[in-house]
Amino acid sequence: MKAWSIITSAFPKCLTVFLFIYTGSVTVLDVRVLPISLTIAMAGLCMSLSLYTYFKVIRTGAGSPLDFPELRIDNVDAADEGVELPPPFLSKRSVTLKRNGRFRFCRVCAVWKPDRCHHCSACKKCFLKMDHHCPWFASCVGYANQKYFVQFLIYGTVFSILIFLLSGTELLLWFKNQRYNQEMIQLPLLVVWILSVAISISMLAFTSYTVYLITKNQTTIEMYEWSNLKAEANIMDEVRGTNTFEDKNVFDLGSASLNWKYVMGETWLEWLLPIPTFSQVRSRHTLDESGLYFKINQDFQEQIFDSIDLQERLMRRLTPRSSFEQSNVATNNQYRSSPIPS
Repeated sequence: MKAWSIITSAFPKCLTVFLFIYTGSVTVLDVRVLPISLTIAMAGLCMSLSLYTYFKVIRTGAGSPLDFPELRIDNVDAADEGVELPPPFLSKRSVTLKRNGRFRFCRVCAVWKPDRCHHCSACKKCFLKMDHHCPWFASCVGYANQKYFVQFLIYGTVFSILIFLLSGTELLLWFKNQRYNQEMIQLPLLVVWILSVAISISMLAFTSYTVYLITKNQTTIEMYEWSNLKAEANIMDEVRGTNTFEDKNVFDLGSASLNWKYVMGETWLEWLLPIPTFSQVRSRHTLDESGLYFKINQDFQEQIFDSIDLQERLMRRLTPRSSFEQSNVATNNQYRSSPIPS
């Protein structure tokens, strides 16, 4: 089993690296439509950025609630019964609940699950703002590496289109100039052109879809499970007496530009380079920008966070009456007097 796990993890990485190096090398060696130095510069830059962000996605990882000791659950059964509660910084910022009205947690990992957090059955671990498990990376895409994943798709799409144009032009000139009368077609170049056609189409389609989701501030999981998310969120609405989730994604900040900047950063430099966003760097010593809670639509923010007694009402309505619970109420009331994290 361990050997099979190593194979399934190593194979997509080896295949990806091979495809980039093979297509780039054949293009540089066999294409003469541009000066070789320019071909090397263009193909080399795109390939380097693509491979760097590819391994940056894997090395960075999606981020997990297991990385935060505050989210560990001491007793899963107590959490299920509503006796053990999540830390106030999470409960006061969570906008989704379980179907039974309690805070979301994972029995397997024994941690509280922030909004947009999901357990990956392939990785056997919870990830923050999980988007999907990608077989091409043999890992998950989520909060911490989503920006690098988008950049990899963009770099990879540009590289595949560049290879398609260069190899296609070379083959077109081979036919147009009737060079087939003197020489055989270069089979490696033909193979690269066919690969570039298939990869360019698939990469362009998936990149466009991913960018679209970013502009909606929606993950792949949320897109497929929107009805379930609404059902969970409506429980919170019922407690608040609001109607925020009827027909709109609460994480949509109101415009494609704001949603894009929230994930990719505020400046062109952050968009183009595989570096952390400046906001993440500024907040590296706090819980902000950690994937534990998220900005929400401004139209809903006042409705949600003006209910300063939300935690107390939830506990009074949903948790069992016990001495342990009373001690939790007292503790949370102390936190409630402090401002909500921004």
